[in-house]
Amino acid sequence: MKLKKAKPSFLVSAICVLVMSTLLAWALASSGGSTKIKRVSICGENGNTVSYTAWVPKNATNATPVPAIILFPGRSSNGHQLDSWSVKFARRGYVVVNVDWNGNGETEVLTTQEAYVEGVMDSVLQMPFVNTDELIVLGNSAGNRAATLACELYSDNVKVYINDVHPTLLADLPEGTNTLLIQARADQYVNAFVGDEAAVKAKLTEAWGLDETVVEKKMYGSAEDGTIRQYVITDTIHQVSALDIAGITASIEFVNAIFPAPVSIPAGSHILAVYEIFQILGYAGIIVFILALGNALYTHIPYFNVIGNTPTENKGLRGKALTRNVVIALLIPLVIFFPISWFFHNLEIANGIFQSRNLRGIIGWLVTSAVITLCLLAINAQKAKKAGAVLLPSNYALCGEGEKVEAYKIGRAFLLAVITVSSCYAWIRFVETAFGINYQIWNVLNISEITPKRLLASIPFVLCTIVIMLASNIGMNTSRRLVETGNPQKDMFRQVVLNVSVSAGVVTGLLLVQYGIGWATGHYIMPQLQNVGGGGTSSGSLDFAFGFPLIMGFSAGMSTYFYKKTNNIWIGTFISAIFGGLVGVASSTFILPTAVM
Repeated sequence: MKLKKAKPSFLVSAICVLVMSTLLAWALASSGGSTKIKRVSICGENGNTVSYTAWVPKNATNATPVPAIILFPGRSSNGHQLDSWSVKFARRGYVVVNVDWNGNGETEVLTTQEAYVEGVMDSVLQMPFVNTDELIVLGNSAGNRAATLACELYSDNVKVYINDVHPTLLADLPEGTNTLLIQARADQYVNAFVGDEAAVKAKLTEAWGLDETVVEKKMYGSAEDGTIRQYVITDTIHQVSALDIAGITASIEFVNAIFPAPVSIPAGSHILAVYEIFQILGYAGIIVFILALGNALYTHIPYFNVIGNTPTENKGLRGKALTRNVVIALLIPLVIFFPISWFFHNLEIANGIFQSRNLRGIIGWLVTSAVITLCLLAINAQKAKKAGAVLLPSNYALCGEGEKVEAYKIGRAFLLAVITVSSCYAWIRFVETAFGINYQIWNVLNISEITPKRLLASIPFVLCTIVIMLASNIGMNTSRRLVETGNPQKDMFRQVVLNVSVSAGVVTGLLLVQYGIGWATGHYIMPQLQNVGGGGTSSGSLDFAFGFPLIMGFSAGMSTYFYKKTNNIWIGTFISAIFGGLVGVASSTFILPTAVM
């Protein structure tokens, strides 16, 4: 294939968008650099690492120590999940300690909750710029287990406890600590464990020893003896409470009622909306950068340019054939999601290799869907063969028209993918190290630095993702290949939109049905079921699938883009599998011989 001489303007533009959006997001998060955001890792139990990001505003000095808020995120979440809370509190002069959940992010697995909490709290007590007599702890979802333990173990220091959407709501409420209890209005956990709003209020009234039925937003008790109590309901669902502006605002107002913020800013200021816009631009910039860099390597370097294939014959699909293939691609994964993901979620024999149950459930579903896709292709191939058709590898997009599958093209495609993803990851690591921030969309999907141990533990998941993407790419580029119009840009756009919609459509639909209807009505279609070996209950892997429409969408878009550019299915397969696999897998993979949630 002839080497192209196009200028790398696409790559330059992508780099400019990525750099500018990163700087703007950092400027907002750090109040123009006046808040220092730094990753701190300390040695915990048995030498295991406990990690958090520390947000230290300029008003916090050794001479003028200020209150600190320690944020414990929910199950299977790193500390960046609560970055929105960090931004709001740091801007008001509080030191913020945003902790990685035990076994997640940069924190390794500590065998006891006490060791995890003590590692964090002892580190905070050693900060000379923190007023250790005015500590605030917040727990989001399952993070409340750590937060209440911090209240118990450090009762002389912790003055405020914020209970943000605890699954059982009333569990382990500390005595002698001013408490704000935030409930998501449509929370299937509270509905399952406690009951409806009337039941919650009845239990709170009894637990707090009130003479009247608890009134939402009303404060009870006295700050002098640590008995202030407040109950707030916000209009959200459990799974996205980490970005609940109403909850953040209620928390700021509650803390201010006990001791005023070091820097006075109205509780309801709307900086988060702008911050989120720049975060989204940065996240999109990462995706575009990968596309641009992969395209530049292929276009401008002869070593990679030769792996392009001759375009295969495109007979196109329309009408009933296209509709049938799209329906099959959507219907089969939809029907099998809940039973298959639940099966793999609770498959104890897989614990030693696939340490994260939630990811195992989703990946197991995707692998099953891929196997079904390949089986359907094999059945159709047999039918065509019996009808006298001559089937070639090019019929499945594995090589070019009239060509054969060549190992060197697969190897160089893999190398191109490794260079592209490694370059992207080097930038992500630099941003987190230098600026203390990461890239995320709505706190649902984070692109963060990954520890070497966690990267190693994620390899089985990534290998599964390669199989998934290969099957998906064969299906996308054969059974759903649209008729070409003669306009390359239009053809690219149409094919990308179709493939992204189908790939992300199943999970998106499931999430909308479960949580959209749940938010609107308070009733959830899929019930709470017991997690065998994992403890507690949930709706299975779907509770942890909010980022997967994005992962599956950009993976499909990347793969389609590179196939349309090069006619080589392996480039997109490897790039999307390695990048998508690491983004969706490595940061949530645990380092344990047995699986945890």
